[in-house]
Amino acid sequence: IAPSKASFWLQALRKEKSRDAARSRRGKENFEFYELAKMLPLPGAITSQLDKASIIRLTISYLKMRDFANQGDPPWNLRMEGPPPNTSVKAIGAQRRRSPSAVASEIFEPHLGSHILQSLDGFVFALNKEGRFLYISETVSIYLGLSQVELTGSSVFDYIHPGDHVEMAEQLGMKLPPGRGMSLSQGAVNEDGASSASSSSHSETPEPVESSSPSLLAPDNTLERSFFVRMKSTLTKRGVHIKSSGYKVIHVTGRLRIRMALTHSRSVPNQIMGMVVVAHALPPPTINEVRIDCQMFVTRVNMDLKIVYCENR
Repeated sequence: IAPSKASFWLQALRKEKSRDAARSRRGKENFEFYELAKMLPLPGAITSQLDKASIIRLTISYLKMRDFANQGDPPWNLRMEGPPPNTSVKAIGAQRRRSPSAVASEIFEPHLGSHILQSLDGFVFALNKEGRFLYISETVSIYLGLSQVELTGSSVFDYIHPGDHVEMAEQLGMKLPPGRGMSLSQGAVNEDGASSASSSSHSETPEPVESSSPSLLAPDNTLERSFFVRMKSTLTKRGVHIKSSGYKVIHVTGRLRIRMALTHSRSVPNQIMGMVVVAHALPPPTINEVRIDCQMFVTRVNMDLKIVYCENR
C-alpha cells in the first residue's frame, strides 16, 4: 500500500509542477506580447485591447512598412540634420540658442501628419506588391466605417467588389489565375451591382497570385495611378438605394513605389514594391432630398420641355 501511495503523491507532484511550468510559460509569453504591443506605433488604448494574432499581424506589417519606406525610391527614412546628439557643453549651449522657428518646427511637426489627414476629404493607404495594406490612416473609419487595426496587414481584395479585382490587380502589376479575369469582368457589369457581391463575398476571395519573378515595370510606363473601385462600407445612410448599400465608390489616385536601383538606366525595368494612394469616397448617385429656399419653386417638364407641373409659389 505504501508504494502505491508514494507513486500517487509523486504523480500528483509532477502534475502540479507541470501546471506551474505551463502557467509560468504563459505568463512570460503574455508579457512578451505585451511588450511587443507597446512598441507598435499605435495609442496605448488600442494596443491594450489587441489579441496575439493581431499583434503579430500588425508587427509584421510595421516591419514591412519600414522596408517599404527605406528601400523605395526615393527613400522615406528620416534625415539627421547636423551632428549626432551628445552631452558636451558646446552642444548644450547650441540647444539653448535655438531659433524660435526651430522650436516651433519641433513642436508642430509631430502633429503635422494628423492635421494633413484631417484636412483631406478621404484617407491614405499603402499597399505592398501582394496587395496587402502596409498602412492605412485612421480616417478610413469616417468614410467606410472600417477600423485601421482591422485593415492593416489584410488583403485589399477582401475589401473591394469582386468585379473590381481585375482593375486593382492590373494597377498593381499583378497577374490573376487563368480564367479568373473573365469571370470577374462579367461580375463587374452585372446589374445587381453590390447586391450580387454580397452573396459572392461569402465565397473564397479570388486573390491574384504573385509570379515567381518580381513585379517589373516597363521603362516607358508611368508610375501615376488613377482609377475607381468599390470598397466595402459598414456605414448606412438614409435614402441610399439598396443596390449600392454595402459598397462605396472610391476614387483612388496615387503612385507606384519602385525599389531603389543602383543604376538609373532607362532600359532596365523597375521593380514594383507597391502603391501609395489617396482615396476619396464619391457621394451616392441618388439624391432624394434637395433643400429648397423660400425663393425657389419646383417645376416638372416632359421630354419636349413642356411644363407639366408647377408649384403655386
